[in-house]
Amino acid sequence: MTPNIPFDDRIDRWIEEKREHILQLNRSLVSVPSENRVPYGDEARVQEVVYGHLERLGCEMDRFTPDEVPGIKEHPAYLAGRHYENRFNVVGRKKGAGGGRSLLFSGHMDTVPRGDEPWSVDPFAGEVRDGKQYGLGIFDMKGGMVAAIAALQALDELGIRLAGDVIVETVVDEEYGGANGTLAARLRGYEADIAIIPEPSNLTICPENQGGGMYRITFHGKPGRSFSGEEPVNPVFAAARFLLLFREYQAAHASKKPASAWFSDDPGLTSYIQGVRAGAVHVPLQDRTPGTCSIDVWIQCYPETGENDLFDEFVGFMKKLSETDELLSNTDVRYEKLIRFLPGSGIPDGHDILPLTAAIGKRYYEQGLPVRGAAFACDSFMFNLHSETPAIVWGPKGGNAHAPDEFIDIDDFMNLVKMFAQTMVAWCGAAKS
Repeated sequence: MTPNIPFDDRIDRWIEEKREHILQLNRSLVSVPSENRVPYGDEARVQEVVYGHLERLGCEMDRFTPDEVPGIKEHPAYLAGRHYENRFNVVGRKKGAGGGRSLLFSGHMDTVPRGDEPWSVDPFAGEVRDGKQYGLGIFDMKGGMVAAIAALQALDELGIRLAGDVIVETVVDEEYGGANGTLAARLRGYEADIAIIPEPSNLTICPENQGGGMYRITFHGKPGRSFSGEEPVNPVFAAARFLLLFREYQAAHASKKPASAWFSDDPGLTSYIQGVRAGAVHVPLQDRTPGTCSIDVWIQCYPETGENDLFDEFVGFMKKLSETDELLSNTDVRYEKLIRFLPGSGIPDGHDILPLTAAIGKRYYEQGLPVRGAAFACDSFMFNLHSETPAIVWGPKGGNAHAPDEFIDIDDFMNLVKMFAQTMVAWCGAAKS
Protein backbone atom coordinates (compact mmCIF):
# COMPACT_ATOMS: atom_id res chain seq x y z
CA MET A 1 0.00 0.00 0.00
CA THR A 2 1.38 3.40 -1.03
CA PRO A 3 1.42 5.80 1.93
CA ASN A 4 -0.03 9.29 1.66
CA ILE A 5 3.01 11.57 1.94
CA PRO A 6 2.43 15.15 3.15
CA PHE A 7 4.95 16.76 0.78
CA ASP A 8 6.00 20.29 1.63
CA ASP A 9 6.91 22.39 -1.41
CA ARG A 10 8.77 24.88 0.76
CA ILE A 11 11.45 22.26 1.36
CA ASP A 12 12.16 21.83 -2.33
CA ARG A 13 12.31 25.59 -2.91
CA TRP A 14 14.68 26.12 0.02
CA ILE A 15 17.07 23.45 -1.24
CA GLU A 16 17.11 24.87 -4.77
CA GLU A 17 17.76 28.36 -3.43
CA LYS A 18 20.54 27.04 -1.17
CA ARG A 19 22.23 24.97 -3.88
CA GLU A 20 25.59 26.75 -3.62
CA HIS A 21 25.41 26.68 0.17
CA ILE A 22 24.95 22.90 0.09
CA LEU A 23 27.91 22.48 -2.26
CA GLN A 24 29.92 24.56 0.17
CA LEU A 25 28.86 22.23 2.99
CA ASN A 26 30.38 19.42 0.97
CA ARG A 27 33.58 21.43 0.58
CA SER A 28 33.70 22.06 4.32
CA LEU A 29 34.12 18.32 4.88
CA VAL A 30 36.03 17.31 1.75
CA SER A 31 38.63 20.03 2.33
CA VAL A 32 39.65 18.41 5.62
CA PRO A 33 41.63 15.19 5.04
CA SER A 34 40.51 12.29 7.23
CA GLU A 35 42.41 9.33 5.84
CA ASN A 36 42.30 6.02 7.67
CA ARG A 37 45.76 4.49 7.94
CA VAL A 38 45.15 1.38 9.96
CA PRO A 39 45.50 1.15 12.91
CA TYR A 40 45.47 4.96 13.15
CA GLY A 41 43.16 7.62 11.77
CA ASP A 42 42.90 11.36 11.29
CA GLU A 43 39.22 12.20 11.68
CA ALA A 44 39.44 14.77 14.50
CA ARG A 45 39.47 17.96 12.41
CA VAL A 46 36.60 16.96 10.14
CA GLN A 47 34.60 15.84 13.16
CA GLU A 48 35.05 19.28 14.67
CA VAL A 49 33.52 20.73 11.49
CA VAL A 50 30.55 18.36 11.69
CA TYR A 51 30.09 19.19 15.37
CA GLY A 52 29.85 22.89 14.51
CA HIS A 53 27.28 22.33 11.77
CA LEU A 54 24.99 20.27 14.02
CA GLU A 55 25.42 22.51 17.06
CA ARG A 56 24.31 25.53 15.01
CA LEU A 57 21.10 23.67 14.19
CA GLY A 58 20.22 23.42 17.87
CA CYS A 59 21.02 19.74 18.28
CA GLU A 60 21.83 18.14 21.61
CA MET A 61 25.49 17.29 21.10
CA ASP A 62 27.73 14.43 22.16
CA ARG A 63 31.26 13.38 21.28
CA PHE A 64 33.18 10.33 22.46
CA THR A 65 35.95 8.01 21.39
CA PRO A 66 34.97 4.39 20.79
CA ASP A 67 37.20 3.02 23.53
CA GLU A 68 35.69 5.23 26.24
CA VAL A 69 32.28 3.55 25.88
CA PRO A 70 31.82 1.06 28.74
CA GLY A 71 31.77 -2.57 27.69
CA ILE A 72 32.85 -2.07 24.09
CA LYS A 73 36.06 -4.06 24.34
CA GLU A 74 34.14 -7.02 25.76
CA HIS A 75 31.51 -6.91 23.03
CA PRO A 76 31.72 -9.83 20.57
CA ALA A 77 31.59 -7.42 17.60
CA TYR A 78 34.51 -5.28 18.81
CA LEU A 79 37.60 -5.34 16.61
CA ALA A 80 40.80 -5.19 18.64
CA GLY A 81 44.01 -3.60 17.42
CA ARG A 82 42.74 -0.13 16.41
CA HIS A 83 43.95 3.08 18.10
CA TYR A 84 41.44 5.78 19.05
CA GLU A 85 43.43 8.62 20.58
CA ASN A 86 41.74 11.86 19.41
CA ARG A 87 39.36 9.89 17.14
CA PHE A 88 35.86 10.71 18.31
CA ASN A 89 32.31 10.13 17.11
CA VAL A 90 29.95 13.08 16.84
CA VAL A 91 26.22 12.76 17.52
CA GLY A 92 23.59 15.48 17.21
CA ARG A 93 20.00 14.89 18.31
CA LYS A 94 17.32 17.28 17.08
CA LYS A 95 14.59 16.74 19.63
CA GLY A 96 11.04 16.41 18.42
CA ALA A 97 7.93 17.64 20.19
CA GLY A 98 6.94 14.09 21.06
CA GLY A 99 4.60 11.46 19.71
CA GLY A 100 6.45 10.70 16.48
CA ARG A 101 8.81 8.04 15.21
CA SER A 102 12.56 8.59 15.43
CA LEU A 103 15.03 8.59 12.55
CA LEU A 104 18.81 8.20 12.65
CA PHE A 105 21.35 9.02 9.93
CA SER A 106 24.71 7.35 10.37
CA GLY A 107 27.88 7.64 8.31
CA HIS A 108 31.64 7.44 8.60
CA MET A 109 34.02 10.37 8.26
CA ASP A 110 37.17 8.37 7.57
CA THR A 111 38.24 7.85 3.97
CA VAL A 112 40.72 5.56 2.30
CA PRO A 113 44.11 7.21 1.67
CA ARG A 114 44.47 9.30 -1.45
CA GLY A 115 46.85 6.78 -3.06
CA ASP A 116 49.61 7.30 -5.59
CA GLU A 117 47.47 7.59 -8.73
CA PRO A 118 47.06 11.12 -10.15
CA TRP A 119 43.81 13.09 -9.88
CA SER A 120 42.68 15.55 -12.54
CA VAL A 121 41.43 17.84 -9.74
CA ASP A 122 42.53 18.69 -6.22
CA PRO A 123 41.10 15.84 -4.10
CA PHE A 124 40.46 18.24 -1.21
CA ALA A 125 38.92 21.21 -3.02
CA GLY A 126 35.36 20.08 -3.78
CA GLU A 127 35.68 21.35 -7.34
CA VAL A 128 32.55 21.57 -9.47
CA ARG A 129 32.82 20.59 -13.13
CA ASP A 130 30.28 19.42 -15.72
CA GLY A 131 27.50 18.80 -13.20
CA LYS A 132 29.71 16.86 -10.79
CA GLN A 133 31.42 17.75 -7.53
CA TYR A 134 34.75 16.06 -6.86
CA GLY A 135 36.66 15.16 -3.74
CA LEU A 136 38.17 12.35 -1.73
CA GLY A 137 35.35 10.83 0.30
CA ILE A 138 32.57 12.94 -1.25
CA PHE A 139 30.84 9.81 -2.59
CA ASP A 140 31.96 7.49 0.23
CA MET A 141 30.55 9.02 2.31
CA LYS A 142 30.92 12.63 3.36
CA GLY A 143 28.40 13.75 0.76
CA GLY A 144 25.71 11.45 2.11
CA MET A 145 26.08 12.90 5.59
CA VAL A 146 26.04 16.44 4.21
CA ALA A 147 22.71 15.56 2.59
CA ALA A 148 21.33 14.65 6.02
CA ILE A 149 22.73 17.80 7.65
CA ALA A 150 21.42 20.04 4.86
CA ALA A 151 18.00 18.39 5.08
CA LEU A 152 17.89 19.06 8.80
CA GLN A 153 18.95 22.66 8.19
CA ALA A 154 16.12 23.10 5.68
CA LEU A 155 13.54 22.08 8.28
CA ASP A 156 15.19 24.24 10.93
CA GLU A 157 15.25 27.41 8.82
CA LEU A 158 11.70 26.82 7.56
CA GLY A 159 10.46 26.46 11.13
CA ILE A 160 9.21 22.91 10.57
CA ARG A 161 9.35 21.14 13.91
CA LEU A 162 8.99 17.38 13.94
CA ALA A 163 7.17 15.16 16.37
CA GLY A 164 9.92 12.53 16.49
CA ASP A 165 13.63 12.93 17.04
CA VAL A 166 16.19 13.06 14.24
CA ILE A 167 19.68 11.86 15.14
CA VAL A 168 22.67 12.55 12.93
CA GLU A 169 25.86 10.70 13.83
CA THR A 170 29.25 10.67 12.15
CA VAL A 171 31.53 7.85 13.20
CA VAL A 172 35.23 7.09 12.94
CA ASP A 173 37.09 4.05 11.62
CA GLU A 174 34.66 2.35 9.26
CA GLU A 175 37.06 1.67 6.41
CA TYR A 176 39.08 -1.55 6.34
CA GLY A 177 36.48 -3.42 8.36
CA GLY A 178 36.62 -1.07 11.34
CA ALA A 179 33.02 -0.37 12.45
CA ASN A 180 34.01 0.09 16.10
CA GLY A 181 32.80 3.68 15.86
CA THR A 182 29.37 2.48 14.76
CA LEU A 183 29.30 -0.13 17.53
CA ALA A 184 30.29 2.50 20.09
CA ALA A 185 27.32 4.69 19.18
CA ARG A 186 24.97 1.75 19.63
CA LEU A 187 26.43 0.92 23.04
CA ARG A 188 26.25 4.61 23.95
CA GLY A 189 22.48 4.24 23.66
CA TYR A 190 21.69 5.92 20.35
CA GLU A 191 18.77 3.97 18.94
CA ALA A 192 15.87 4.92 16.67
CA ASP A 193 12.88 3.41 14.92
CA ILE A 194 14.91 3.32 11.68
CA ALA A 195 18.39 4.26 10.54
CA ILE A 196 19.48 5.41 7.10
CA ILE A 197 23.12 4.87 6.16
CA PRO A 198 23.91 7.18 3.19
CA GLU A 199 26.60 4.95 1.68
CA PRO A 200 27.05 5.44 -2.10
CA SER A 201 24.09 3.40 -3.33
CA ASN A 202 23.45 5.54 -6.43
CA LEU A 203 20.02 6.47 -5.00
CA THR A 204 18.98 2.82 -4.74
CA ILE A 205 16.99 2.10 -1.58
CA CYS A 206 18.65 -0.97 -0.08
CA PRO A 207 16.81 -3.02 2.56
CA GLU A 208 19.70 -5.50 2.58
CA ASN A 209 23.37 -5.43 1.69
CA GLN A 210 26.03 -7.98 0.94
CA GLY A 211 28.88 -8.93 3.24
CA GLY A 212 32.46 -9.78 2.50
CA GLY A 213 35.91 -10.84 3.60
CA MET A 214 39.49 -9.89 2.72
CA TYR A 215 42.11 -12.62 2.56
CA ARG A 216 45.84 -12.94 1.91
CA ILE A 217 47.40 -15.89 0.12
CA THR A 218 51.15 -16.14 0.64
CA PHE A 219 53.46 -18.24 -1.51
CA HIS A 220 56.77 -19.26 0.05
CA GLY A 221 59.93 -19.86 -1.97
CA LYS A 222 63.65 -19.76 -1.33
CA PRO A 223 65.27 -16.30 -1.52
CA GLY A 224 68.73 -15.41 -2.70
CA ARG A 225 71.12 -15.46 -5.66
CA SER A 226 73.03 -18.43 -7.09
CA PHE A 227 76.60 -17.16 -6.58
CA SER A 228 77.73 -20.54 -5.23
CA GLY A 229 75.39 -22.87 -7.03
CA GLU A 230 72.41 -22.24 -4.78
CA GLU A 231 69.00 -22.83 -6.30
CA PRO A 232 66.60 -20.06 -5.25
CA VAL A 233 62.90 -20.80 -5.71
CA ASN A 234 60.92 -17.83 -6.95
CA PRO A 235 57.36 -17.88 -5.49
CA VAL A 236 56.16 -15.30 -8.02
CA PHE A 237 55.62 -18.02 -10.61
CA ALA A 238 53.34 -19.98 -8.27
CA ALA A 239 51.44 -16.76 -7.52
CA ALA A 240 51.03 -16.15 -11.23
CA ARG A 241 49.52 -19.60 -11.67
CA PHE A 242 47.17 -18.88 -8.78
CA LEU A 243 46.02 -15.64 -10.40
CA LEU A 244 45.02 -17.52 -13.53
CA LEU A 245 43.14 -20.17 -11.55
CA PHE A 246 41.41 -17.49 -9.48
CA ARG A 247 39.37 -16.64 -12.56
CA GLU A 248 37.68 -20.03 -12.26
CA TYR A 249 36.76 -19.21 -8.67
CA GLN A 250 35.41 -15.82 -9.74
CA ALA A 251 33.12 -17.41 -12.30
CA ALA A 252 31.85 -20.06 -9.90
CA HIS A 253 31.33 -17.56 -7.08
CA ALA A 254 29.50 -15.07 -9.30
CA SER A 255 27.01 -17.76 -10.31
CA LYS A 256 25.76 -18.33 -6.76
CA LYS A 257 22.02 -17.78 -6.30
CA PRO A 258 20.85 -15.59 -3.42
CA ALA A 259 18.27 -16.67 -0.86
CA SER A 260 16.77 -13.18 -0.67
CA ALA A 261 14.48 -11.72 -3.31
CA TRP A 262 16.20 -8.35 -2.83
CA PHE A 263 19.13 -9.77 -4.80
CA SER A 264 17.09 -11.53 -7.47
CA ASP A 265 18.42 -9.26 -10.23
CA ASP A 266 21.95 -9.13 -8.83
CA PRO A 267 24.58 -9.36 -11.60
CA GLY A 268 26.64 -11.79 -9.54
CA LEU A 269 28.84 -11.77 -6.46
CA THR A 270 32.05 -9.81 -6.75
CA SER A 271 35.51 -11.18 -6.01
CA TYR A 272 38.68 -9.48 -7.11
CA ILE A 273 42.41 -9.08 -6.62
CA GLN A 274 43.34 -6.13 -4.42
CA GLY A 275 47.09 -6.36 -4.39
CA VAL A 276 50.14 -8.43 -5.28
CA ARG A 277 53.44 -8.08 -3.43
CA ALA A 278 56.77 -9.87 -3.70
CA GLY A 279 59.84 -9.61 -1.52
CA ALA A 280 60.76 -6.63 0.64
CA VAL A 281 58.50 -4.04 -0.98
CA HIS A 282 59.91 -1.24 1.21
CA VAL A 283 63.38 -1.72 -0.33
CA PRO A 284 63.80 0.38 -3.53
CA LEU A 285 66.05 -2.16 -5.28
CA GLN A 286 65.67 -5.84 -4.49
CA ASP A 287 68.81 -7.60 -5.70
CA ARG A 288 67.67 -11.15 -5.11
CA THR A 289 64.91 -13.65 -5.73
CA PRO A 290 62.07 -12.87 -3.32
CA GLY A 291 61.33 -15.29 -0.52
CA THR A 292 57.59 -14.70 -0.54
CA CYS A 293 54.87 -13.41 -2.79
CA SER A 294 51.40 -12.55 -1.52
CA ILE A 295 48.04 -11.89 -3.13
CA ASP A 296 45.22 -10.01 -1.38
CA VAL A 297 41.66 -10.74 -2.45
CA TRP A 298 38.25 -9.34 -1.56
CA ILE A 299 35.25 -11.67 -1.78
CA GLN A 300 31.62 -10.66 -1.28
CA CYS A 301 28.75 -12.82 -0.12
CA TYR A 302 25.00 -12.77 0.40
CA PRO A 303 23.62 -12.25 3.92
CA GLU A 304 22.95 -15.95 4.45
CA THR A 305 26.68 -16.77 4.20
CA GLY A 306 28.70 -16.82 7.40
CA GLU A 307 32.34 -15.96 8.00
CA ASN A 308 33.72 -19.51 8.10
CA ASP A 309 31.50 -20.63 5.22
CA LEU A 310 32.95 -17.97 2.91
CA PHE A 311 36.58 -18.54 3.90
CA ASP A 312 36.41 -22.34 3.92
CA GLU A 313 34.65 -22.48 0.56
CA PHE A 314 37.23 -20.18 -1.05
CA VAL A 315 40.21 -22.04 0.39
CA GLY A 316 38.73 -25.43 -0.47
CA PHE A 317 37.97 -24.40 -4.05
CA MET A 318 41.45 -23.05 -4.67
CA LYS A 319 43.21 -25.96 -2.98
CA LYS A 320 41.31 -28.41 -5.14
CA LEU A 321 42.36 -26.55 -8.29
CA SER A 322 45.94 -26.35 -7.04
CA GLU A 323 46.20 -30.11 -6.50
CA THR A 324 46.25 -30.69 -10.25
CA ASP A 325 48.81 -27.96 -10.92
CA GLU A 326 52.39 -29.23 -10.67
CA LEU A 327 53.85 -25.89 -9.61
CA LEU A 328 51.22 -24.99 -7.00
CA SER A 329 51.02 -28.49 -5.56
CA ASN A 330 54.74 -28.27 -4.75
CA THR A 331 54.61 -24.78 -3.24
CA ASP A 332 54.04 -23.86 0.39
CA VAL A 333 50.81 -21.79 0.16
CA ARG A 334 49.17 -20.25 3.22
CA TYR A 335 45.79 -18.52 3.56
CA GLU A 336 44.88 -15.93 6.20
CA LYS A 337 42.09 -13.51 7.04
CA LEU A 338 43.17 -9.86 6.82
CA ILE A 339 40.30 -7.86 8.33
CA ARG A 340 37.13 -8.61 10.20
CA PHE A 341 34.43 -10.38 8.25
CA LEU A 342 31.64 -7.96 7.36
CA PRO A 343 28.38 -9.90 7.48
CA GLY A 344 25.55 -9.01 5.15
CA SER A 345 22.37 -7.91 6.87
CA GLY A 346 18.98 -6.32 6.34
CA ILE A 347 15.76 -5.05 7.84
CA PRO A 348 12.68 -7.16 8.62
CA ASP A 349 10.31 -7.93 5.76
CA GLY A 350 7.44 -5.50 5.40
CA HIS A 351 9.09 -2.62 7.23
CA ASP A 352 7.22 0.69 6.86
CA ILE A 353 10.31 2.58 5.71
CA LEU A 354 10.29 0.92 2.29
CA PRO A 355 6.91 2.04 0.92
CA LEU A 356 7.48 5.47 2.45
CA THR A 357 10.88 6.09 0.86
CA ALA A 358 9.73 4.55 -2.42
CA ALA A 359 6.78 6.97 -2.54
CA ILE A 360 9.08 9.89 -1.81
CA GLY A 361 11.44 8.79 -4.57
CA LYS A 362 8.54 8.72 -7.00
CA ARG A 363 8.00 12.46 -6.44
CA TYR A 364 11.43 13.26 -7.86
CA TYR A 365 11.90 10.43 -10.35
CA GLU A 366 8.93 9.48 -12.52
CA GLN A 367 10.20 5.92 -12.87
CA GLY A 368 10.74 5.68 -9.11
CA LEU A 369 13.91 4.60 -7.35
CA PRO A 370 15.27 1.04 -7.48
CA VAL A 371 14.65 -0.97 -4.32
CA ARG A 372 17.06 -3.90 -4.05
CA GLY A 373 19.99 -5.28 -2.12
CA ALA A 374 23.24 -3.31 -2.05
CA ALA A 375 26.09 -5.08 -3.83
CA PHE A 376 28.65 -4.02 -1.22
CA ALA A 377 29.48 -4.50 2.43
CA CYS A 378 29.41 -1.79 5.08
CA ASP A 379 28.81 -1.25 8.80
CA SER A 380 25.03 -1.76 8.62
CA PHE A 381 25.43 -5.06 10.49
CA MET A 382 26.20 -3.11 13.67
CA PHE A 383 22.60 -1.91 13.50
CA ASN A 384 20.82 -4.94 12.11
CA LEU A 385 22.68 -7.59 14.12
CA HIS A 386 23.85 -5.75 17.25
CA SER A 387 21.22 -3.15 18.10
CA GLU A 388 17.50 -2.49 18.31
CA THR A 389 17.63 -0.17 15.29
CA PRO A 390 17.05 -1.60 11.80
CA ALA A 391 19.05 0.13 9.06
CA ILE A 392 18.75 0.59 5.31
CA VAL A 393 21.36 1.92 2.91
CA TRP A 394 20.33 4.88 0.75
CA GLY A 395 22.82 7.40 -0.55
CA PRO A 396 24.14 9.59 -3.35
CA LYS A 397 24.68 8.94 -7.02
CA GLY A 398 28.23 9.32 -8.25
CA GLY A 399 31.33 7.32 -9.02
CA ASN A 400 35.00 6.47 -8.46
CA ALA A 401 34.74 5.55 -4.79
CA HIS A 402 38.18 4.61 -3.43
CA ALA A 403 39.75 5.92 -6.65
CA PRO A 404 41.00 9.15 -8.27
CA ASP A 405 38.39 11.75 -9.26
CA GLU A 406 35.72 10.52 -6.86
CA PHE A 407 32.52 12.49 -7.47
CA ILE A 408 28.81 12.95 -6.90
CA ASP A 409 26.21 14.01 -9.49
CA ILE A 410 25.01 17.42 -8.30
CA ASP A 411 21.41 17.41 -9.58
CA ASP A 412 20.78 13.98 -8.10
CA PHE A 413 22.48 15.06 -4.90
CA MET A 414 20.08 17.97 -4.50
CA ASN A 415 17.21 15.56 -5.00
CA LEU A 416 18.69 13.36 -2.27
CA VAL A 417 18.71 16.31 0.13
CA LYS A 418 15.05 16.93 -0.73
CA MET A 419 14.17 13.27 -0.25
CA PHE A 420 15.95 13.13 3.10
CA ALA A 421 14.10 16.23 4.31
CA GLN A 422 10.73 14.93 3.11
CA THR A 423 11.51 11.57 4.75
CA MET A 424 12.18 13.32 8.05
CA VAL A 425 8.75 14.96 7.91
CA ALA A 426 6.87 11.90 6.65
CA TRP A 427 8.52 9.44 9.06
CA CYS A 428 8.83 11.54 12.21
CA GLY A 429 5.61 13.51 11.68
CA ALA A 430 5.12 17.24 11.99
CA ALA A 431 4.63 18.58 15.49
CA LYS A 432 1.12 19.74 16.29
CA SER A 433 0.91 23.51 16.41
